Amino acid sequence: MRTQTQETFRLGDLIVAVFDEAAHYSSDPEEVSRLATQTLRHMLQAARRKLPPLPPSTISNKTRRSWKQASAEAW
Repeated sequence: MRTQTQETFRLGDLIVAVFDEAAHYSSDPEEVSRLATQTLRHMLQAARRKLPPLPPSTISNKTRRSWKQASAEAW
């Protein structure tokens, strides 16, 4: 059984560690960058899901529309 621990890292330290780990899997710089980017995206999205939602007054309708537009453009 695997237990998850929560630790606080500086973002720069996390990025360096992920790129170092990705470099173990490939010697191609583009592939290392791709692997590290995917890993960081996954880690940050998982961390974001654990946060409580922002109160509605914090996010304006203009911001919501720009998020939806950016998401639609990404797909």
